Amino acid sequence: MATKVSTSKTTKKITKKAAPKTSAKTRTQVQSLAVTTSPNTQTRPVRKSLLIAVAVIIILGALLYAGRGLFVAAIVNGQPISRLSIVKEAEKQSGKQALDTMIRNILVEQEARKANVTVNDKEVDDEIKNVETNITKQGQKLDQVLAMQGMTRDDLRKLIRLNKLVGKIVGKDVKVADKEIDDYIATNKDSLPQGQSDAQLRASVKNRLQQEKLNQKVSQWVQSLQSKAKVIYFVQY
Repeated sequence: MATKVSTSKTTKKITKKAAPKTSAKTRTQVQSLAVTTSPNTQTRPVRKSLLIAVAVIIILGALLYAGRGLFVAAIVNGQPISRLSIVKEAEKQSGKQALDTMIRNILVEQEARKANVTVNDKEVDDEIKNVETNITKQGQKLDQVLAMQGMTRDDLRKLIRLNKLVGKIVGKDVKVADKEIDDYIATNKDSLPQGQSDAQLRASVKNRLQQEKLNQKVSQWVQSLQSKAKVIYFVQY
């Protein structure tokens, strides 16, 4: 007896294709790829960069505001005046004088080192006390006098130190004879302070004459230093 095969079942088995099997490794790779290409993940570096940029801008803005005096001297009805413009204007007005002063100061310092001449803090402090005492006697205060001249106590210390260095280097041979004192008193007796003893008057005149001689000698000495010094100018005033 022949076996009867169902045509419909056979056709279904032939036409039905099995779905391809996906291995666990393949599924993991696909999931990994899906994660790395996620829209949220792609925008994270961009957002982080934007946050960093904003933070940098805020910090720079805060620093510029805190140090605005370093760049802007004043604002007039919304229009700023930069400190650089002030420096340029100051250079036009007194740049040469300021540069010459700084050159002279450096030359003095160099000569003092060569001659091994120094001025200690006590010498400077004692001189400042003398200056302050004299100013106080005149009914004024040292800080006020300095402020009117655009100076500070630190500026005064530097000036006194330089003057004493010059005095030690150049003023050793400055002398005033008694005859010079007598001649000065005889010539200027009407303009000299009254109420002083003869000794006080002569001491005052002697100091004045010594200072005049020292100033003259210092001027000649500084001119000699400048003529011998090698100074290279990059700016002409």
